[in-house]
Order: sequence, then structure tokens, then C-alpha cells
Amino acid sequence: MSAGTIPRLAPEPPAATLRMHSSRPPAARARGPVLAPELALRNLVAALSLALVASFGVVGAAAAVQTSTAKVVIVVGATHGATAGYRANADAAYSEAIKYTSNVTKVYSPNATWSKVKAAAKGANVLIYFGHGNGWPSPYTFDPNYTTKDGMGLNADLNGDGKLSDYENKYYGEPYMAQLALAPNAIVMLHNLCYASGNSEPGGAAPSVSVAHQRIDNYAAGFLKGGARAVLADGHMGPPWYLHGIFTTGQTVLDLWRDAPNYHSHESTFASTRSPGYTAYSDPDDTTSSFYRSLVVKPGLTTTAISRAVGDTGLDPASLVVPGRASVVTPEAPLLASATPAAGEPALLALAAGTRLKTVATAVAASPAGPAIIQVTGLDNSSIAGYVSAADLAPRDSRAPVLIAIDSGIGRFSPNGDGRFEEQAVTGIFSEVVAWTVEFKDAGGTVLDTTTGSGQTFSVTWDGLVNGIAVADGSYTWTARGIDAWQNGVATGGGTVTVDTIGPSVSALTPDGTTVSVFSPNGDAVSDTVATTVSVPEAGSIVAWVSDASNATVRSWTSTSVAGNHVLTWDGRATGGAYVPDGEYLLRFTARDRTGNGGTGKVRPVRVIGYLRGVAASAKIFYPHDLDRFAPTTTLSFGLAKPATVTWTIRNSANEVVITHLADAALGAGTQTWVWDGTTAEGALLPRGLYTSHVSATDGSLAIAQSVKVEMNAFAIATSTATPRRGHSLTVTVTSAEALKGNVRLYVKQPGLTTWAVTMTRVDSRTQRVTITLKSGGSAGTMSLKAWALDYDGRSQATSRSMPLS
Repeated sequence: MSAGTIPRLAPEPPAATLRMHSSRPPAARARGPVLAPELALRNLVAALSLALVASFGVVGAAAAVQTSTAKVVIVVGATHGATAGYRANADAAYSEAIKYTSNVTKVYSPNATWSKVKAAAKGANVLIYFGHGNGWPSPYTFDPNYTTKDGMGLNADLNGDGKLSDYENKYYGEPYMAQLALAPNAIVMLHNLCYASGNSEPGGAAPSVSVAHQRIDNYAAGFLKGGARAVLADGHMGPPWYLHGIFTTGQTVLDLWRDAPNYHSHESTFASTRSPGYTAYSDPDDTTSSFYRSLVVKPGLTTTAISRAVGDTGLDPASLVVPGRASVVTPEAPLLASATPAAGEPALLALAAGTRLKTVATAVAASPAGPAIIQVTGLDNSSIAGYVSAADLAPRDSRAPVLIAIDSGIGRFSPNGDGRFEEQAVTGIFSEVVAWTVEFKDAGGTVLDTTTGSGQTFSVTWDGLVNGIAVADGSYTWTARGIDAWQNGVATGGGTVTVDTIGPSVSALTPDGTTVSVFSPNGDAVSDTVATTVSVPEAGSIVAWVSDASNATVRSWTSTSVAGNHVLTWDGRATGGAYVPDGEYLLRFTARDRTGNGGTGKVRPVRVIGYLRGVAASAKIFYPHDLDRFAPTTTLSFGLAKPATVTWTIRNSANEVVITHLADAALGAGTQTWVWDGTTAEGALLPRGLYTSHVSATDGSLAIAQSVKVEMNAFAIATSTATPRRGHSLTVTVTSAEALKGNVRLYVKQPGLTTWAVTMTRVDSRTQRVTITLKSGGSAGTMSLKAWALDYDGRSQATSRSMPLS
């Protein structure tokens, strides 16, 4: 499969943006002052930079120094002519990653074999892949084991010449990715490949939303089995911006993905089927198409958990850490004034067992003559300062805690008393037990709410009230801080939450409420549904319901939405599944935001008329003009569910009535048929061309008209575009009225050029197709396509079609 998109380098990373969140256990709680109304909270910029010393486990956004031990592996698979561009993109990722960690490994084509990639990826915290993507669903053969699907296209000696190249790739699918053995909390980043984010191959059929979501879910499954906790796919933007965020911020991976410069606000969410417990996110370029951004993640995963790969930071080390923490284990251990005291020099203090100390430096190294001498200060008593024998000390927790996971749900709530989303909960997990504080602040930095507690987890809920009054709509920052018992440093993180109490209104309906649309829901596949395009200004949901002439609701449903246009369809059925009676109805639509607030809706009238059904033709193309035994007639028909007055006509391509079969005829319920041979009432054969069987009916109160098109011709010719261009491809589909002896020959006459011909390919017994490239040159004018073949009895058949050529 070819690469998904032309590689594009990411823009320079902006300042780190944080969005994190927490909830309220029984704990100390403080209220801030009432929020002043003049504060411009709606314009709050959600940019909270973390600037902590390296020992605290988080690096400031402005720092570009190697302060992480995280392992980054960058893979470029064999991608034919695109490989060189991908190597350049991978080098840009390397240049960004090496700023923060020295543990960066390149595995590039032509040396990116499976054995080398597998060995390099073991224990990786960040795995980046550029190359071919082969996902599922796709146009190719299904493999229930995904052996070649949803993985990497890597180098392999396919032709047996003993050499590797950018032009020989083998697909290693899900079972292989499950063997990667990545580090805990690892992220896999898939860039510019097909299928991973839901997209298709270049030139391939665009996927439906359902197919795109299946592709996203499937592509992540193997990597998650291989130890990843997040799989990010971006078909347009490269890794540098994401790497900058991973190593310089303390936010959730989800918020990092949402903060990217190419976020389109077309987000949809669904629970992973392939990887239970994971959530998948899609952000297509358009509302429901161009699927080039996705994320599958375990909720709450933070950038810090990736870049600061830690286990339980509260464990005591096996040996003394200097600088670090220690406790006295010998009763009355001497605290000396110098590392090499004079003979008989008294100790400054006798330290009791259990005294907690900071180890500052190794003053005298251990030797056969004695243990090391350690410079110390008191952890709980600042007056303690001196030197202690290492033999009198036990190593204690010397690592700073890390905030490894946070979650705030949708990060949006509505404290307006309507009972929906009244509070905002934020939760988090630290790498060890800490004393923690969670604060919510306004745009000016004023603390509005504080909660404290202790433990490895926190759960805080903010009700959005200050002195009992709800704060104004807008964005608010929150921070979580945790310090462990040995005071090794502060773990911190945070983000933004949005207060939203005002609901959106439906922007527009298409068709709008000025016209009455008529449809016929009766199961005959003709006008069985009515569609409405509903425009909404923000993400949330659209509530739709149908009311009858007495204003009783007969059907209602809710559809999730993003900002933009959504097509909602009613099939004419009531809540119980039965078709509603014929009559007048109102379709009503209102929008709700993600916190359940609703605004002003819009209404459009529709008319249900289901008693006329089954307006059909047994053959959509027939050919009586050659007077042979093949396709001389078509059977036209319709049905009535109750008595009605009917007019039945045949109209030509100019919509002129050429035959009136029934005129205001009173008919009973039942089916009406007419075998039409292409002649008028007087028996004259009509010219070849396109005709319409048109039926209009009224039951005395409700009138409806339906029609079906038929063509009298040897062939019906359809093209992929009505405006073909010289030098461009054109797909021509020909449907024959009669059974043929062989394949159709298509003659192409371009103005100013000699006529040329191609043989078409059979699709089925009546359909043939070919894709041609129109020749360059010639003159302006009209192009002619002529389909010719012999019928089953050997008689010549031909039809021509003309169209403008540009």
C-alpha cells in the first residue's frame, strides 16, 4: 500500500499548553473570593507551563536540555520513492527528541528489518514509525489473524538477491506488533501512513465513518498488545510538535492531541472494541471525511508518565544515594564537624536512631580501612549539619514523585442548577503516596477553590461556586501538586476546565421551514425517507423529534454532533416502528452543548403520503427499434394502498407528455401494470432516448407524484464526470439492453483528432466498463463516445453520446 499522504514537516512548537483536571474526597477545603464580573474569563488562554527542576521529574517548557532517560526509537520502513522524504522527516523528529534525552535510536530503511526493529523497540517509551500502512478494512483479502495488517512495512529481501532496498517491503502485522515489549506507559506515533488514522490510500474510495473507526481501532490493537498505552496517528503533521509536548509539559496525552496546531474540532469518540478499557478519538479534516488524525489511549495517561518512566518512586533504594535521603540506624550515631576529625575531637551531636537526613555529598570514599563519610543536613531539623559514617545510615526514598495519570472527563461543566453536569471532577495518580493540593484559579490567578489530602490518588470535585454564586462562563486553570514524605520534590500537573452554562442554537436547516417537503415512507425504496441538514455552532448533540397535526410527539432521537453540518434522516416511522399515517408533520431540531445546555431550535414541515408506491419499470433500458426478439418492451407499474384518482403519462427528456395512458382515472387499491413497447397510443414508435413514467395521484385531500426513468436505446452510456478534460482519465460505464455476443467496443472522437477505440471489460451480463485517458491536443468542441457491439444473434448495436470537452 502506498504512503497515506505527502510528508509535511510540523510547524515550530508553540508554548506548552496544559489541560488537566481532579475530584473531592473528605479533605480540607478553602474557598476563594467572589469572582469579579469584570474579569475577562471567556478570553482565558489555556497555557500553563510547568517549570520544575529535573529532580522533580518535570522539565520546564523553555528548557531544551537532556533531562530525561526515556527511550525514543524512530523507524522508517521501506516506502519506495517516498522513503527519502520520510528519512528527512524522521531526522527532524530525531533533532527534537535528542534535546531531551540521549537515548534516541534510528532504525531506517534499507536496514529496518523486523529483527532490528523488534530489538530496538524493546523498552521504548516513544516509538515513531514512518512508512507504508496496511490496515483493515481495506480492498484486500481479509486475514482473521491480521498477519500482515495493522503494523509496519519493513525491509525484507523479497527477490532473494541478498540485498535490502527502499523498494522491497514486507508487512508485519498485529501478531508482530504484539511482540514489541515496549515500556510501561509508552506511546506509539504513526505518521503519514495509510489506514492508521482511518484514511484510505491515495486515490482510494473514501471510507464511511464506521469503516474509518474500525481502521483506527484495528490499527492500534497490536501496538497496545505490545505494551503501548497510547497510539497516535497523524497523516499530515510530523512528530516534532508532539515530542516537544511529551518532554516539556505535564498534561494528558488526550489534551496534547487536542492542542495540536492541526486540530480541526471535528472530534468524535468511541470505546475501543479491539482493546477493552481504551478510548478512541477521531478528528477528521471535515465533519465526516478525510480521516487523518486519531488517538487510541488509556484515559488519564500523561506526558510525564511517558517522558519520566518511573515505577514506585516511594521505594527505598538498595544502596545509599548521594545526594538523596537516609535515616540513622545506629543509636546515638556521632555527627562530626569535619570529614576527617582530629584524634579525640568530640562529635557535634549524637543522632538518635530514626533521624531523617539529606545526604549532600560523599566527603570520604569507602576504603578497606573504613566506610564512606557522608556530608548530611537534617531533613526535619535544619540545625543538623555535619558528617556521618555511612555505616550509621540506611538508604531511604530519594526519588521525586511523578504525577503519572490525570483525567477530567470532557473538562466542561455547567453550574446553572438544571441538574446536568453541575460539577467538574478531576482525578489523578501519583507514583507514590504524597501530600497533595488541588487548586482552581481564574484568569487573573486568583485561587477560587482549594482541596488538600494525602495518598497516591486524588479525586476532587469543583461545583463552580464562589460564596454560593456560580462563576462566569469561561476557562479556568487547575493545578495538582504532590510532595512525598521525604521531601524529594514536587510533582505537579494541571490544565483547564470550561464553565459553560449557555446552550447553542441551531444555526440553519436545509431545507428550511418555508417549504413543505413531501415523501412516501412505505418500503418501496422510493422517497422512503426525508433528510434535513442541521447546522450547529459547537460540539454536543442534536435532539430531533416529530410531531403530528395534534402536536403529539410520534418519534424522537438524539444524535451526537460537532460544529458544522449534520444530515438527520426520518424514515416516516413512529416510536414503535410502524409507519405513521398520511398527513402533515413537523420536524423539530434543537442543539445541546456537551454539558446538556440547549438553545433555540428550528422547525420544518413535511407531508407524509404513503398510499402511492412501487412506481417502477421491469427494465430500465429496452430497445424496440431493431424489431428483434431481444428487449422489445418494459413493464411499467405502480401500487395504491387505497382508492385514488390517477393520471399516468410518459414524458420525454424535455418533460413533454408524449403519451397519456390514464387521465384522472378512478382506481381502487391494488397494483397497476402496463407493458410498454415504446409506441404512442396511435402505434408510432417514439425516437430513441430517455423517457419517464410519471404517475400522479390524489385521494381527495393529499396529492403526490412519482416517476421512474427508462431509456430506449441499445446502450445507456454513463461517465465518471460530465465535464471531461483532455489529458485526464475518464471512466465510461455501458449498460446494454440486449444480450451480447462479445465485448463492447468504445469509439472516442475528440475534436481535431483521429477517432480511436478501446475494448471494454465485462462487469456483469449487461454492464461493461473501461477507464481511458483522453488525449491532449486537438481543438475545442464536443467529444463523442460511441458504444458498439453485436447482440446475441449477431446483429450490430450502437449508441452515441456527445459531451463538451475542455
